[in-house]
Formats: sequence, structure tokens, C-alpha cells
Amino acid sequence: MSIRKILTMDYPVLRAKAKKISRFDPWLDRLVQDMWETMREAPGVGLAAPQVGETIRVLVAEYEDQAVALVNPEIVKASEEEILGTEGCLSIPGLVGDNVPRHVSVVVKARDPKGKEIRVKAEGWFARILQHEIDHLDGVLYIDRIKPEDVREATEADTEEEGGPPEPGTPEPTKKKRALGKQPAQASAGGER
Repeated sequence: MSIRKILTMDYPVLRAKAKKISRFDPWLDRLVQDMWETMREAPGVGLAAPQVGETIRVLVAEYEDQAVALVNPEIVKASEEEILGTEGCLSIPGLVGDNVPRHVSVVVKARDPKGKEIRVKAEGWFARILQHEIDHLDGVLYIDRIKPEDVREATEADTEEEGGPPEPGTPEPTKKKRALGKQPAQASAGGER
């Protein structure tokens, strides 16, 4: 295992749609192990393959007692209720975004690194993490889901609960709700503010 460089938003790979995996082999196993080690060292709670320069649909996510490595993940069910929250990203160091809308719960269909089909039911913060990481696989960053004025410098309060840069950030989401179907305001594609 080795720690990989986490790419920042100026790398085009973060804006590309990642390709599906069809081979489940030792290379994929090594990549997943590297991603676990890289995410935990950062520290973060999620990491997508494009963040380490691989344009493939793989992510790792860990929060409290839940930890998953997902290959070719897709959200197959999402709650109508959405909640606004604060997120950070290992690829956007030093910044967080407020009012990022996410579904309260999701069901994700994927394969594990050995190729076995799995389903993951997630609620609350873990659901937010999975949605954030799946966005990475589609070339979407949290800044694309909010107004430019909702992006700000991370404070100590944003990072102390996780012990480092948030991924997605702390604090816990606010209890505001968004109706399904309302599109969030878009930040500029280049992330300029």
C-alpha cells in the first residue's frame, strides 16, 4: 500500500466523467488499498479514484461504523427530502461550502472490489458522503451545487470534529429542507469565486 497524491481542482481529471470498471484484478485491489490509506492519512471520510488521478468509477467512504469500497456505484433510490449542509473536499483544501443540498437517504448499487454486487443503504451524514463521492465520479464538485458566496475559508470549528480537513466537512448539516426538483444554484465550472 502507498499514499497517493490527492489532486486539487485545477487538474482536469476531476472534471471528467469516470469510466466503468470491467476487470476486477490485483491492480484494482492495490488501488483500493492505496485509496484507504490515502484517505485516512489526509484525514478524510471519503475519496474517489479521480482524486488520485484515476478516471475510473471507484470510491472509498468511511464514517463511524460504516466503511465501503464501491466499484461502479450508482444511486438507485433517493429520498425526496433533501437537507442543506456544509461540505469540504480534499481536492479543494482550505475551503468549505455551506448550503450544499443532499438527499437525506440513498440506496447505492455497486460492486465490491472483488466484483460481487452489493447494495448500500445510507442515511444522514453517510448518505451525504456517498453522494459527494459519486459526484466526483461524474466530474462534479460541491461548488457546482451552491452559490459562489456559499464557499468560504474553512475554520477550526469546521475541521476539529474530523481531526483535519473535512471530506465532506463538518459541522453536521443544518435542518433546512429543500423540495425535490428545485435545482441548486450553480457556481462557475472553474470554481472561480
